[in-house]
Amino acid sequence: MESPEIGIRSFRDAPPAHYILKIESFSLFLSNIESYESATFESGGYKWKLCLYPNGNKKRKVEGYVSLYLAIAETKALPLGWEVDAYCKFFVFDHIRNDYLTIQFQDAAEGTMCFHQLKTEWGFDKLLSLDQLDESNGYLFDDCCAFGAEVFVTNFTGKVQHWLPASQTCTSKIDEC
Repeated sequence: MESPEIGIRSFRDAPPAHYILKIESFSLFLSNIESYESATFESGGYKWKLCLYPNGNKKRKVEGYVSLYLAIAETKALPLGWEVDAYCKFFVFDHIRNDYLTIQFQDAAEGTMCFHQLKTEWGFDKLLSLDQLDESNGYLFDDCCAFGAEVFVTNFTGKVQHWLPASQTCTSKIDEC
């Protein structure tokens, strides 16, 4: 699981288009849950889930941060050799501004991540420090917080035209992808 730590951060009013995970008692969640997988949700014809580590992903030696990843779900139903390119964006609700902090990938071309059999999960080891996740910053209010995701699948489904010289005459054909 690769985790690019440099992300583009901005704010927006609109909630995530695909999924929001609301945690009603974050202090209890933090003290009792090492990792949490959300319910699955659908986007772009695929099933996804959020994987949240409220005190960091200890398998990757991270503590003191919220680690958040997007995972493609139900991969056994996908055909052999599957590959899914998706534009991913993560969200944290800001109760003070009444908007969302958005975090997207900067490392990959245009924020698109390639999910495949050997790489089913992308995300951030250090999405937000636990020091930042407090009431004074707005991400925690009355012990509640919310994380979200948008996933736009960008797999090519168009047509490809090939120009092939055939002896003296030139031909052209269009392939369906």
